[in-house]
Amino acid sequence: MQGLWPQKTIELNEVLHVGENIYSIGGTEIKAVDSFTKSYDRIIGINTRQRDMVKEASGENGLTNYRNYINVASNIQKPKSVVVIASPESCQLTEIIPIVEEYISPSLFFDFAEIITEESGYTISDIKYNNSDRMCITVTYTNLSGHPHSFGLNEEFMMDGFYLHWSPSHIDLGHYYERLVCSNGQMVREARKEFTSYRLSSNEIRQMIEQVNDKQFLTNGIEQFGRLLTRASESRISLAEMNKAQKLLISNGIHAEQAEMLIPYMEVRNSYETAGCYDYKKEHLMKGQGTIWNTYNVLTKFATHNRIWPQHDHRRINVMNGAVALLQREPDIVNYLSFASKV
Repeated sequence: MQGLWPQKTIELNEVLHVGENIYSIGGTEIKAVDSFTKSYDRIIGINTRQRDMVKEASGENGLTNYRNYINVASNIQKPKSVVVIASPESCQLTEIIPIVEEYISPSLFFDFAEIITEESGYTISDIKYNNSDRMCITVTYTNLSGHPHSFGLNEEFMMDGFYLHWSPSHIDLGHYYERLVCSNGQMVREARKEFTSYRLSSNEIRQMIEQVNDKQFLTNGIEQFGRLLTRASESRISLAEMNKAQKLLISNGIHAEQAEMLIPYMEVRNSYETAGCYDYKKEHLMKGQGTIWNTYNVLTKFATHNRIWPQHDHRRINVMNGAVALLQREPDIVNYLSFASKV
């Protein structure tokens, strides 16, 4: 696919650490970004504490030897395969992804996406992809003859849709909902009916087609989303949840000042500090601004309407998925009546 960066499938023990953010692959030394090294350590089984202890005791050379020893030793009995990805602009390694069962190429994924279109009768309405930190593609399907579903709060959604999410190691299938008021698109991973495939054999293809064509798949998604919407609209957001929402924006490249304008976490926090009752450890018990549903709408509106990112940019999906995660998790604060002054 045009726009995706070069990628190569190799055995993990072929990726050897040479020095700080430098690796040898097939005898060729290549620089890597910091996130590549963090992923590499996670895959071979080295945590941050271990890395820091070895580096402090033995220096950078000692850490290099330790990494390579752990890598080779852990791959003797059952070698692991990985996909390494490089930026054509910087000529640096940007990502390393472990393969669970089989490598799924982008071309194979798009062949499968076409099969799904033919077998389901749904239409591809959008494609987004990402290279910058984690390579992925999301294809969205909608039913042109679908009907809107009404929920409380005068909210209407087109619920008859789904998405396929690709990374080199797996494919996810989930529900796709489109809000009619402002055309916000939401990705929802339905808890019980989500399907993840780590290969694309005929059996996996058949199972996903059956899932998409199963009317219960759609029904369960509608019921679940209705419950989440009701709970979110009745639950005051906590200061901790506001903090997470703001960090979601910042982690996707939004400047802190703009993130604060969208999610005023520091403004609310400062009001607690001024009143002398702020405690970082109790942020989850402190009332934030508005409900969880309010913040959810801010995030999804920004994800779909901002002009900072190109339309195909997968960061839009990242923010929408983060908004849905906020919706899905148990609220910090259950709804209650408050006659106190607004905080």
